[in-house]
Amino acid sequence: MLDVLLIIITLTVLILSSINDIRVREVPDWFSYGLIFAAFGVRTIFSLSQGWQVLASGIFGFLACLALAFLFYYTGQWGGGDSKLLMGMGAVIGISFPFSAASFTLLWFFLGLLFFGAIYGLIWMSVLAIIRRKIFWKNFKIAINKRKKLHFILAILTIVFIILSLIQPFLIPLIFFPLGFLHLFLFVNVVEKSCFIRMLSASKLTEGDWLAKDVKLKNKVVMEAKTLERDDVWKLKYLEVNENLKPVMIKEGVPFVPSFLIAYLITIFGSKFVLPLVNMLFY
Repeated sequence: MLDVLLIIITLTVLILSSINDIRVREVPDWFSYGLIFAAFGVRTIFSLSQGWQVLASGIFGFLACLALAFLFYYTGQWGGGDSKLLMGMGAVIGISFPFSAASFTLLWFFLGLLFFGAIYGLIWMSVLAIIRRKIFWKNFKIAINKRKKLHFILAILTIVFIILSLIQPFLIPLIFFPLGFLHLFLFVNVVEKSCFIRMLSASKLTEGDWLAKDVKLKNKVVMEAKTLERDDVWKLKYLEVNENLKPVMIKEGVPFVPSFLIAYLITIFGSKFVLPLVNMLFY
């Protein structure tokens, strides 16, 4: 019953958060905090009959994800909404005691979040590049032309791998690595710089938005490029009203919350559906 309640609560929050993230690139704090409090509330109630380990599992899972959330937030990888949601997932999944295979479920969820998040992000970027293909293709050709020498070197390396693969067939996958990796890097870089950047007035800013460029007022930097916190948003709104601050450059990211939903579904149902499918395809 504990697992069923946590799954229902978590799926509800993740579905609503995903819809909101895709629509407005924002996850309301009450979604994340609601998930955290609900997880601890349910665990506290069941710990009265099932033992202190039920609550302790959620606490340790929360603390582990809290550390990861701080790391990803303050290195500029995630926004505040994603970080808070990760804390909630830590409280939901937990780290069970005594240690067993189930104790690593949170680790598998986090690794799945990174893996499926990367795939989902590439798909989202590809769709965005197609939609804004004129500006993307223009900047992509510029990026390629700036690296002609590197292309030439990697093309030679590719030819070397082709020759070596005739002797050692296991080297065939390496044929696609040099130029493929470079083009993938350029693709992500160009999409981020050409399709994710837009000018936004301070009145439309929200907590978690990323400043792509230092904000200057009268040739003086009033705020460095960073992830905006609530106080930063209020400061910029004040400057817009009282100091005629012009629109600032914001970097939009991939709406990442759907990756949480995908990773959680895989974590819950993966052993029942994914593993049999893999066995059927490869064995």
